[in-house]
Amino acid sequence: MRNPYQRKAASKTQNNTYNAQEIYKQFVETIVAQGYVHALYDDGFALCATPTGQRAFAIWQSKGLAKLLIKDNWANYQVQDISLKDFVEKVIPFLRQENTCISMDLTPEGQNVLVAPEKLLLDIKNYLYQIYVQKPELFKDEKLPLPRNIRLN
Repeated sequence: MRNPYQRKAASKTQNNTYNAQEIYKQFVETIVAQGYVHALYDDGFALCATPTGQRAFAIWQSKGLAKLLIKDNWANYQVQDISLKDFVEKVIPFLRQENTCISMDLTPEGQNVLVAPEKLLLDIKNYLYQIYVQKPELFKDEKLPLPRNIRLN
């Protein structure tokens, strides 16, 4: 006789709806809307590695998700906000120079979206331009970087 209280395992097709493109697009929109990203810091920012062994700079759109990673090797780290302006003007150019990719929304299970700094910078610039065309008043307080000031090379 079957146990009526036994929980059914989630079907495999249900878990495979993970769409990296949609997650990436939503990430860019969220960080632009909130004006900052979260990173872990302790005498330097937290770096992780890609499956191929390349260094990756870990950032999150949610403070709660970033806090989940404060354990083990990162036990002494604290969540620190990086303004979008500093991220675009200082952090991304440094990551490009150091040949370090970006790990977005790393989970405790190791899932994330990896992106090259050049691609993220271009996509942020394009999204900021779309906003600028529709609502230029959002750029008056200088919290958001002007798309025309973002240098891609």
